[in-house]
Amino acid sequence: MVTFFPLSSGSSGNSYYLSAGEGQGGLLIDAGISARRTRCTLCDAGIDPEGLRGILVTHDHTDHISGVRVLAKQLRLPIYATAGTLESLAGTVEAGTQLIPLEEEQEIAGMGISPFATQHDAPDSCGFRIEAGSRTIGFATDLGAVTATVWAHLLGCHLAVLESNYEDSVLMNCTYPYYLKQRIRSEYGHLSNAEAAKTVEALAQRGTAHFVLAHLSRESNTPALARSNTEAALSAAGMQPERDYRLWIAPRDGPGTMIRF
Repeated sequence: MVTFFPLSSGSSGNSYYLSAGEGQGGLLIDAGISARRTRCTLCDAGIDPEGLRGILVTHDHTDHISGVRVLAKQLRLPIYATAGTLESLAGTVEAGTQLIPLEEEQEIAGMGISPFATQHDAPDSCGFRIEAGSRTIGFATDLGAVTATVWAHLLGCHLAVLESNYEDSVLMNCTYPYYLKQRIRSEYGHLSNAEAAKTVEALAQRGTAHFVLAHLSRESNTPALARSNTEAALSAAGMQPERDYRLWIAPRDGPGTMIRF
């Protein structure tokens, strides 16, 4: 049974736990919260941090890597990422830390991990398509657009974890400076609720039944807005919750629902 568990998801820190099942160990996708908080959150959920087999890193922004150095040192974990991200990390981790490039599919902790390019303002930013036994997980946060590459790697997944970062009207009226608003809205920024809802609906039409909306902005979004956008798109397509799909929102500042399927 696959386990997916958001530890934290937002600009104050991103980290997610994934395991293919009993005896396989687990992986972290990003480690943007402190090592202490990561270990405590896992322990509180009944997950032994010593069972971790590595850290997958999507890109080098602080809210995705702030806990990487200490976690890798304390638990002797290898770090897996694209070449551009590893180059950025090389000077920030302890000497002797394993930095392993992800180029094509690689088996880690009983799962097949395939990176794919995302459009974001970070060098060599990526998402992951993960094969865990008979289940497939697509993971794509921090992206300004759902490109053909992103779509191809999300298509057919049993669980899609997708950014739903901002509500456009809220963003344009929040206190962010104009340049930051434009950066967020750009094709190398973040994904809006509307674009996330459109993508979820299209994936659901093609068979995906489990969705997590992630990386919600504190200033320009709310869980209710993210959910209502997506549920409205799915309802318009004739789909009903629990019957046709299940939808979770990953909390910004704490652990979310542990999903097992």
